Amino acid sequence: MTRNGLGPTMEVENDLHAVSQDENRTSMELLLNAPGIRAPGDAPRNGEVCFGPRERWVLTLFGSVRVAHRNYYHPAQPGLNKRGNPKNPKCKKHARHARKKHGRAAGRFPVDDALRLVAGCTPALAKRALEHAATMPYDQAADAFAKAYTKDLTADILKRLACAVGEKAREFLRLPLYEPARDVPFSVVMGDGTGMPMRLAELLGVKGRADDGQARTREVKVGAIFEMTPCPGNREASFRIPDTTTYVCTLERADDFGAQLLGECRRRFPRPPQTTLFIGDGAPWLWELRRTCFPQAVEILDFYHAVEHLAPLLDAAGLEGDERKTTRRRWKRWLLEGKAGHLIQTCEALALEAGAAKAEAWRKALHYYRENLCRMKYDEYLAQGWFIGSGVVESACKTLVGARFKQSGMRWSRVGADALLPLRTAIFSRRYDELWDYIVGKQDLVAAA
Repeated sequence: MTRNGLGPTMEVENDLHAVSQDENRTSMELLLNAPGIRAPGDAPRNGEVCFGPRERWVLTLFGSVRVAHRNYYHPAQPGLNKRGNPKNPKCKKHARHARKKHGRAAGRFPVDDALRLVAGCTPALAKRALEHAATMPYDQAADAFAKAYTKDLTADILKRLACAVGEKAREFLRLPLYEPARDVPFSVVMGDGTGMPMRLAELLGVKGRADDGQARTREVKVGAIFEMTPCPGNREASFRIPDTTTYVCTLERADDFGAQLLGECRRRFPRPPQTTLFIGDGAPWLWELRRTCFPQAVEILDFYHAVEHLAPLLDAAGLEGDERKTTRRRWKRWLLEGKAGHLIQTCEALALEAGAAKAEAWRKALHYYRENLCRMKYDEYLAQGWFIGSGVVESACKTLVGARFKQSGMRWSRVGADALLPLRTAIFSRRYDELWDYIVGKQDLVAAA
C-alpha cells in the first residue's frame, strides 16, 4: 500500500505474518495451560512418586511455548525423598550412591506423552521440519523453515528430531500394513546399490576399491516396486502405472535388504501378481536375492548394463575408430534380437585367434555374458511388452540417496544416515503422512472444548 493507492504488499504481508505468529503462540500457550485441563495418566502408578510440577518449554510451529503444571513421575528409589531430592541434603554423594546401587529407572511426563512430543517439539513442527531436513542440508533446512514458521528451530534441533524419529520410521516401514487385496497383472521389482560417503571412523577395517584397499563409502541398497501395463509387440506403448512406485532403502546387508523388499511386496500385493519381473544390473547378490525371495519372478538383466559391458570385449578385440563403432552397433543389435549366445560364440572365436596373450582379458570380458545368458532373452521380453531396463531404481539411487547424502563435502555417521534414510524413503513412497499417523497414534493431542 502507498499514499497513492495500491502497491507492493510485501512489507504488509511480512508484518501480518509476524503478528499472526505472535498471536498463535499466545493462543497455544493459553490452550496448553488452561485451568482444569489434565493429561491422561497424570496420576502415580504403583511404586511411583510424583516429584511435583515442573515447567517446560515446548517448541511449536509458532515458537517456544511455556507449559506449566507438568507433573513428573519416577519409580521410588532408596536414598531419595518424595520430592526426588537426597534424604540427607548435606550429602549429595548419598543420592549418587543410591542411584548407582539401584539403577536409574526412567521417569515419565504424562503431558509429554499426551502431546506426543518429539525431542521437545510438537508433532506438527517435527513433521514439517523433518520434511525440510530430508530434502536439504540441516542448516539450509533450518533457514528455510524459519522463513515460514519459527526462528527458534536450529540445525542441532533438526538433527535431534531426525535421530528421535528414525527408529520409529524404520519400524513403520517394516510393518505389515497390507493394502486391500486386488488382482495385479504385472509388477516389477528392481534392486541396485550406490555408495554413501561415510566418516573414517565408520569405515575402519572395511575393504574397498581404493588403491590402498580402504573403503571410502558404504553401499546403500535400494529397491523399487511398481506396477506396469505392458503392450505386447509395441514396447514404446508399455508404461509404468503412475503413483504405484514405492521404495526400500537400507545400509543393512543383502539378506536384510531382501527381507525388507519381500515384505514391501507382500504389503503392496497381498494377492501375488500374475507376473513379476525382477530386473537387475548383473550383481550376483541381486540374483541370489531373487532366488531366495522371489522364486517365481522372471529374471531380466538390465539391457543398458549389458551394452556397457561390450566395452571390455571391444578392448580385448583391439578395435578402434570407425571399426569399433560399427562392431559395437552390430553387437548391440544382436543383444536386442536375443542373440547373446551368438555374440559369445563370435567372441570366443576371436579369443582363439588372439592366442594366450589375451586369453585372460577375453575370459574376464566374457564372464559377464556367460553368467547372465539366461537373463538376456530381449527379443522375447520386448515381444511381450516388458521393461528391459532398470532406470527406475537407478534414478532412485540418484534422487533418493545421492541428492541428499552425496553432496560436496558430506561424510555421514551410521546414526545420521539411519535416521534420514527411512524418512526420505517414506516421502518418496508417498507414505509420509501415514508415517506420522503411526508416530502420533492417530489420537488427538489435546482435548479442548
